[in-house]
Amino acid sequence: RSILKIRKNSAEKSKTMEKEEKIFRETFLYDKEISVINTATAECSVPSKRRADLPLTAGEQLDVIDVTEGNAVICRNSEGRYGYVLVEHLNFR
Repeated sequence: RSILKIRKNSAEKSKTMEKEEKIFRETFLYDKEISVINTATAECSVPSKRRADLPLTAGEQLDVIDVTEGNAVICRNSEGRYGYVLVEHLNFR
């Protein structure tokens, strides 16, 4: 029974991640292949001020997807949400 529950949860998570990717591509007009170029840890908790910003929780692991001009990068969190994060809020160790 627990195996079926795990499969159901991962299927739901997969659907959620697909939905988040679609929203990301539409919002950011992103047509490149999504690939992880680095990983980072959020140093502090930061709420999002705009729709395009990714809210952070201190200690959260993030996948860095793309580097932008300026001091922000595009990241993805464990829930599959995408957004801009300022480099000063990240630890790349």
